[in-house]
Order: sequence, then C-alpha cells, then structure tokens
Amino acid sequence: MSDVGAPGDGGSIARRVAASLRSRGYYRVLKRLHAELRPATYLEIGIRKGDSLALASASDACIGVDPQPLLSRSLSASCRVFEETSDDFFAGHDVRDVLGGREVDLAFIDGMHLFEFVLRDLANVERYAAPGTLAILHDCLPVDAVSASRQRTTRLWTGDVWKCVFVLLEHRPDLTLTVIDVGPSGLLMVEGLDPANRVLSERAAAIQETFEPLEYEYFARDRARVDGLAGTVDGVVARVCAARGRRTR
Repeated sequence: MSDVGAPGDGGSIARRVAASLRSRGYYRVLKRLHAELRPATYLEIGIRKGDSLALASASDACIGVDPQPLLSRSLSASCRVFEETSDDFFAGHDVRDVLGGREVDLAFIDGMHLFEFVLRDLANVERYAAPGTLAILHDCLPVDAVSASRQRTTRLWTGDVWKCVFVLLEHRPDLTLTVIDVGPSGLLMVEGLDPANRVLSERAAAIQETFEPLEYEYFARDRARVDGLAGTVDGVVARVCAARGRRTR
C-alpha cells in the first residue's frame, strides 16, 4: 500500500509518517489498562498479528475475532481466536457462553475501519456489558483527509471511524466518553454501557444515512467537540474501578 498522495500532498504525507512513528503509543495504553484493571474477560475485534491480544495473558477468558489473522505472537491458553468477521461472530455465538458465563470486562474494537462497522461492534459488545465494562475504539483522531476517507489508498488508514465520536455524542449522551490523544490515531474510551440499550441498533439505518456522506472537513470544523472529551488514563481507570467496586492499584 503506497503512501503517495495527490500533488501538493507533502504536508499530509509527513503527518502520516509522523503518526506511523508513534504507532506503538496506543499499545502502551492498552498494556497499562490490562495491568491496572486486571480484566477477567477480554474481547478484541481485529487482532492482526496478536500483539495487543497477547496483553490479555492474565485474563481468565479471552476472545480474538478476525477473518484473516496473521498471528505472530504466542497467546495464553485462555484465549480463543475466531477466524470470522465480527458480524458473523456475534450472530453465531453467545459471547457470555464463550466467556464461561461472564460478561465482557474489557473490549478493544479495531476491526473494519468504517464507522458503521465499529458502531455495530460496539452495540454487540454492549449486549454483554456489566457495571465497569470498558470499550475502547481505535482511530478516533484522524491524521489527515486522505487516510480518514472511506476508501483506503494509504498505508496508514484510519477510515471514517472518527464519525463514531459524533454519533455517540448525539445519540448516546448517557455514555461517558474519553478521548486519549495517543499515537498513531487516538483511542476513544467508552464507559457506562447498558446491555438493555438498543439505540445504536434501532437507529443504525438513520445514523448511516446522516453520517456516511460527511467528509473530513466536518471533523476539522468541529474538532473542538472532540478535543473537549480529552482525558487521562488515570481518570478512566479510577472510574472503571469505582464502577466495579474496587480500588485502583
């Protein structure tokens, strides 16, 4: 996949290269969350080589979902990998049963980089949420217009996942959203999930009709709304532990 852009795209290419050099930032955040939250159950959508999935070595039950995994890491015996799309996985499995009768403690969603897929994954994870469940969405802070488009033409591709922030602000004001500005393209922490809530599923068609046509310029113009959600990992950990009824480490 080339990172050659349109004429005059030099600045944009430089931003993508700089973001790529910071590509392990999100991994360090995930590693810290596993260490401090100690999730008993973990679900990851889009596992690729298994680097982040391997962080769940201390979890009692771990699920990885990817239609074409390229595993290069050893995984714990408690981890099961399902080689299928997330839609097929949720349609064909009761996640609670796969996790030994437990809800999801921690979920990392990094599958198909189109906002409607991410929202669908989040809605499916929410069905198996409990107090203190934390869902993490990757790629909420796009680097530039080219890599934030729905069509992939660059090596670093965040797609239009950034739209999820605006969708959740509008349609799920009950959720606690925290943006962590970490390389290469940010993380969105989602707290307060309600397994009885079906808003994202019931409004899916209307949401897609409204948000799919939006271009990167919408994000650039309204970025202040996203920046207003900026927070710290410390704050997220403290709230999650409080919801689970235990202290932080």
